[in-house]
Amino acid sequence: MEKVRLAIIGFGSIGEVHVRSYLKHSEKAEVTAIVDPLEERRKLATEKFGIKETASDYNQILQRADIDAISVCVPTFLHKDLVVEAAKNGKHIFCEKPMAMTMEEAYEMERACVKAGVKFQIGFVRRYDNQWLKFKETVVSGKLGRPVVWRSAGGSHGAPSPWFFQREKGGGPFLDGAVHNYDFGNITFGKAKCVTARGTVIQKDRDGIDTGIAEVLYESGDRLQLMWSWGLKKGIRAGSLHDCLGEEGALLFNAPTKGVPPSENEHLQYLTIVREGGLEEPVPFERNDMFGDQMGDFLDSIIQNKEPKVTIKDGQESLRVGLAVLESFETGKTIYL
Repeated sequence: MEKVRLAIIGFGSIGEVHVRSYLKHSEKAEVTAIVDPLEERRKLATEKFGIKETASDYNQILQRADIDAISVCVPTFLHKDLVVEAAKNGKHIFCEKPMAMTMEEAYEMERACVKAGVKFQIGFVRRYDNQWLKFKETVVSGKLGRPVVWRSAGGSHGAPSPWFFQREKGGGPFLDGAVHNYDFGNITFGKAKCVTARGTVIQKDRDGIDTGIAEVLYESGDRLQLMWSWGLKKGIRAGSLHDCLGEEGALLFNAPTKGVPPSENEHLQYLTIVREGGLEEPVPFERNDMFGDQMGDFLDSIIQNKEPKVTIKDGQESLRVGLAVLESFETGKTIYL
């Protein structure tokens, strides 16, 4: 196969990102069709990108022989049925995160893809981001000492649609959003040992935890600590924190205040290691188009018949951590994995 013909299932904000990213690989990809139940979104796809073939029901698309692969950009609770049906119809699948709402669903998705022999990739875009890859490289190198404590805190309105905040449909910030952190913790620190979480609901029209504190302890002794909220009304701003602490220093997600050599490379940016005595050590990386690189890997996995960088197992392992966090919220107990 020289060119992959794709259908985007779900044309919300992330669906549009997928289209733009595939278009950057026009020599390898052709976005053939858009599926969305809302007519205004289908019209928007045609107006913005000239995609004339649209449908309101994905079953109209999955049975077509001229579609090779799909991007799954529908709400999480709809992932399983769509993925299973797509696999039965021989379509390669890129699925946005989280993989599913239960481990049983995730295993059923795996069985369907294996049986059909189709490629499956999960949308952990940080795996393709040079900033995050530099974070991983720095931690794994031992420059901060080990074990470390990776801290992340922030508050916002969060996701754009109500289903994100429902326990059985999206899971809230500690599943839908923090699953990126769980995946990156898995590939940086190794196997998670246990999780402990406490949370509340600030916006009372929700049945999922929108604000809380969670800690993941890894068998390596490293820790991921999250203090997150999607409980603020639109326009309300909260403080934020993002760093990694070790015996030999702290890794900050911003440029050093001094000591950065001049460069003509407009894409060159920095993390900073701060050491004893206030010494700042710049950690350079080049900014890249993580979504473009992610979609390029998916296309290559199909064309070259190889495994993508992010697999079904990666989706399952990050989901396992996220579901344990939700269970800890609900039971008040530490959950061992």
